Order: sequence, then C-alpha cells, then structure tokens
Amino acid sequence: MATASAGYVLFDNFATEILQYVPGAPTILIRTHIRNAIIEFLERSMILKKDPSSFYLEEDEHTYTLKYSGDRYRAVAIKGDSTRLGEEENDNKMITTATEHEMDASKKKWRTTTGLYPTVCWLTPETNKIRFYPIPNQDSDEEVFMTTAVTLKRDQTEIDEWIYEKWEETIQAGALASLLIIAGASWYNAQLSRTFSYVNKRGIKRARAIALRGTGEFSGRVTPQNFEVMGSDRTGTRSATWE
Repeated sequence: MATASAGYVLFDNFATEILQYVPGAPTILIRTHIRNAIIEFLERSMILKKDPSSFYLEEDEHTYTLKYSGDRYRAVAIKGDSTRLGEEENDNKMITTATEHEMDASKKKWRTTTGLYPTVCWLTPETNKIRFYPIPNQDSDEEVFMTTAVTLKRDQTEIDEWIYEKWEETIQAGALASLLIIAGASWYNAQLSRTFSYVNKRGIKRARAIALRGTGEFSGRVTPQNFEVMGSDRTGTRSATWE
C-alpha cells in the first residue's frame, strides 16, 4: 500500500466518502476526477502561495512565461495586473487576458507587427505567457506585475496535508459534481451533482477570500509581485529578475 510523503496526503484519501455516492465506479476514474477537482480548487482559490523567490520569468522573443522552480507544483498566473513600458513613470498599461485564438481575431498581425513601444500586453492564462503588441523593435525597460500562486502538476498523487485537513469537503464535492453527471453511468444523479457543485463553489469562494485577505490561518497573502525585465527587444535579448 502506498504511503504519502511527510506533510502530504494521498489523493486516494478523498475516495472514502466519494465511493458511497458512485458505487461501481472504476478506481482510475475516481482518481482522475479527484485530481481535476484538486487542480481546479488550487487554481481558482489561489490558496497555495509559495515563496516569491521560487518564481521566475522565462524569456523569449516578445514573450515572458511565468515559471515555478519546484518539481511538485506549477505556476498559476491568476491575472496580470499592469505593466510599465518605456521611460515615463506613469506609463502603466493593464494586461489583457486572452487566448491566442482571441488575439488572432482582434489583432490579426500581432505575431509580426513591430513598433517603438508596445501598446498592448496580453496574458494567455493557459500557458502563463505575457506577450507584447506591437513587438518592440528597440531596447526598452518593462516592469510586469502579476498575481501568482501555484497548483499541482498533473503527474502528482499527493496534496499538502493542511489543504486536505481544511478543504477536504470542498474538493470531494468538486469530484462528485463531475462524477455524478457522467451520462449513462449507473450512479448518474443530476440533482445531486448540482448540490455538490454548489458546495464546491462555496468552498472555493471562501478559500479565495482567505487567500486574498491574508488572515492568520495561513502565512502570507497572494499579492501582485513585480518582475523587472530589462533589455527587451525583438531579437529576444532579455533578462528577467524577481523584485
């Protein structure tokens, strides 16, 4: 029988309560829905904050990607707050959240258009990338502010023990909400699925409020962090450091 690492709990611990609602469900299916519920909880609640020094921006041509150096977790760019471009102290621009498909639709030549300074900053949440439009064709200084947290990588089988102890019901409800809505399953129950979905959303909302308030229950709060990026140009000559 598998045992958890010190300070962590196996995903299978969530299955005890879940099994009574989905009799006959394959173990691998239950594990998948538990994993998805955990990842969604962490992404939406921002409750799992790590030391800012563990984050960094990976540089590329007119692109910055938010990364986390730990093996167990991956960075989540909850939102881009603002960025300062150029020489003026007050030249702040909000970072717009959009997928690449949406960028293609609204700025058809965003991949190739260049200019003195960017006028638009895009954040693609699925890849945690910040992109600039138009692509700067000269060196410039940029300060990027991000609200960041981490979630688990998909190859993990354990979760932090304190999260399990505090948010077990919320995560179980998230897994059950999706399991009970599987069409054709012998345990299908749409009404019960809606009930668990409400419990899950209520728990996530509370966890997010705690993370943003920074109450005494948990150390620190999730606040915008400053990445100062120097020497940005269209050739990809950049450096990125945590401030």
